[in-house]
Amino acid sequence: MKIYKKFGKKFINLFPSLEVRLKQAEIRLDPEIYLGRAILSSIFFSIIIFSLLFSLNVLLKFPQTFYPFIFLIPIITLLILFFYNLAYPNLVISRRVKDIERNLLFSLRHLLIEIRSGISLYEAFLSLSKGGHGAISKEFKEVTKKISVGVPETKALEEVVLRNPSINFRRALWQIINAIESGSDMGNVLEELVKEFSAEHRTAIKMYGSQLNSLALVYMIFAIIVPSIGVCFLIILSFFSGFPINSGILILLLLIVVIFQFMFLGIVKTKRPNVE
Repeated sequence: MKIYKKFGKKFINLFPSLEVRLKQAEIRLDPEIYLGRAILSSIFFSIIIFSLLFSLNVLLKFPQTFYPFIFLIPIITLLILFFYNLAYPNLVISRRVKDIERNLLFSLRHLLIEIRSGISLYEAFLSLSKGGHGAISKEFKEVTKKISVGVPETKALEEVVLRNPSINFRRALWQIINAIESGSDMGNVLEELVKEFSAEHRTAIKMYGSQLNSLALVYMIFAIIVPSIGVCFLIILSFFSGFPINSGILILLLLIVVIFQFMFLGIVKTKRPNVE
C-alpha cells in the first residue's frame, strides 16, 4: 500500500476528480493508492507480455517485420489497462445511478404512504431501508444508523447527497432536507416529488416510443431490405459477369447481418429509459 500511495502521489494532481468518483462508486481506497495501483499493475502486466513476446521471438525466430510489435503490443496493453482502471469507477457509478433512478419513484411513493399513515419520518426512513429498493434502501439504512446514534436527520441526509452520483436522487433529498428545516408538510413535499418524477417517466417513455419508430425503420432497411437486395444483386452480377458466388460469401453476409442484429439490440437497450 505504501508503494502504491508513494507512486500515486506523483500523478494525483493530473486526476483531480478521482477522489469524488471513488466516493460515488463506494470504492473505499485513497485516490493516491488507487492511482498508484492502476499505474503499477498496468506496467507489471505490460512487462509480462513483453517478456513472453521476447522469449517466443528467441525460441521461434520471428521475422524482422514482427520486431516492432514486440514493443508496440506491451505499450498498447499498458495504456488499455491503465485507462480501464481509471474508467472503472465511472462504470460502477453508472450502474449505481441506473439502480437508484429505477427505484426512486417507488421509494418516494413508499415514503409518502408511510408519512400519510401518520408515522414519524425516522420510522418511514427505517421502513424504506427494509423495503427492498436496491441502492436506495442501502443508502437509507446508513441514514437510519446515523440518526439512531444521535446525528441530526438533515446532517445524515446531507452526507448521502454529497457522495451520491444520482442527480435526481440528490434533488429529491434536498427537497426533503428543506422541508425538515422549514417545517413544511412532508406529505405535500413527497406528493409533489412523486407527481414530478411520474411526469418525467411518462415523458421519457413517450420519447422512447418515438425513437423506436425511427429505429424500426433503420432495422427494416439494413436487416431485411439491404441483405435481400444485395443477394439478388450478387446473383444477377454472377449471371452476367461469371463472378462465382460460393458458400463463403453467403456465410460472410450472414455474419454481417447477425453482427448488425446484436449491435441494433444494444442500441435499443441503451435508448430504453431507466424506468419500471
